Amino acid sequence: MHELSLACSLVEEAEKVLDAEHAARVTQVTVGIGKLSGIELDAFEFAFPMATKDTRLESAELVVQDLPIRVHCQECKKESNPDFPKCVCTFCGSDDIELLGGREFNIQSMEIE
Repeated sequence: MHELSLACSLVEEAEKVLDAEHAARVTQVTVGIGKLSGIELDAFEFAFPMATKDTRLESAELVVQDLPIRVHCQECKKESNPDFPKCVCTFCGSDDIELLGGREFNIQSMEIE
């Protein structure tokens, strides 16, 4: 399960922050997951408690922010948020776009004690 390894990586990164901040535990962690990240949200939410068991994140609340697809159009030079799977400029319809966002998986914030 790919999502379990991602949840384990999240725990490792959070543990580093706890050590650096001399904190005891995480009470809430907010992660941003892009629509094009390939992460199955239900599977990630299922894997999170398994990854946090017996860690300083064990009782932490998981908050997921759904991050949109962001593109820059090479034709009209505007930035837009197209709907998946049709990744075209929402202003002019061009498919000559540069992907700016939507593949992210990152910790947005953590509440620690």
